[in-house]
Amino acid sequence: MLAQSVRVAAAAAACATIATAAYATTHHSQASDRTTAQAAASRPRAEAAPRPAQAPRVPQHGLVKGMRLPVENYMLPNADTAQVEDARSAVESACMQNHGFTFKPPSASNTVPAGFDGVNMERRYGLADDNSARTHGYQLPGAVDPAQEQAESDAEEKAENRTDAWDKVLDETCIPEANQKVGIINPTDPAGELSARSFETTKAQAPVVKALAAWSSCMNRAGHSLRSPLDAGSAFPSAAGGGTASKPSRAEVRTATADVTCKRNSRLVAVWYKAEIAYQTKQIAVHSKQLQAQKAHNAKLIANARAVLAASGKR
Repeated sequence: MLAQSVRVAAAAAACATIATAAYATTHHSQASDRTTAQAAASRPRAEAAPRPAQAPRVPQHGLVKGMRLPVENYMLPNADTAQVEDARSAVESACMQNHGFTFKPPSASNTVPAGFDGVNMERRYGLADDNSARTHGYQLPGAVDPAQEQAESDAEEKAENRTDAWDKVLDETCIPEANQKVGIINPTDPAGELSARSFETTKAQAPVVKALAAWSSCMNRAGHSLRSPLDAGSAFPSAAGGGTASKPSRAEVRTATADVTCKRNSRLVAVWYKAEIAYQTKQIAVHSKQLQAQKAHNAKLIANARAVLAASGKR
């Protein structure tokens, strides 16, 4: 049993790249479903004074280097999300032990690539890094072999000796306790919704449409007939989440390197990023009340998580 899914809202923003979206949706789905089912009836409880969230990670390489979207101010950074999930796991594990069951989920900090965050900036506009393209093609560095992941999940289930009674206690007693003591990530998610809406809306704006057309023409000249960079990796099963993590083929590397080169030549990433900043700035002003409420909720989550982890001796 793994910890709840990191960045549920990020899956919407991750539509920008098939590979990253596939990665996000394959991690920790069972606990995510359980947490969602409990969300409506749960209320977070503040254990300590809220402290500022850690700063979101800004990409350090490629065409998106230094880019950060306004909506990220209202999202939990990965490090804080991992703390919240680890705190929930600590509560659930202790609760299960009190009822005579074993539950030892791995730390959430080890389950998601460092570049995967609320807006998926490193691959929001598709592959955007030359070095990654040459080395990994469209695959995510450090991606887990699905067969290995399934084997680990099966081993966990066997070690925990799961039964109907085990499930019942976790679902009906221990997850609600974690909801109460720590809270729930994104019971509502206006920031995630804005991120997804921003991406889709700006994709249809004239400057972005023009840059997309320039990218497509560049790719055609390089021998790759593609209309959208968001589809560029779909011809390669391992990159699209349909196969095992492996060394990319020469064809995949050629396509990936051409993709990044054409993004640079067309200025697609810079144009799209500029359009999103303008759109989000206006929308944040319109939805300020909801976004500020989400920010305050996140601060309480972090405070609760740190208090729980400190009490359990894990931080």
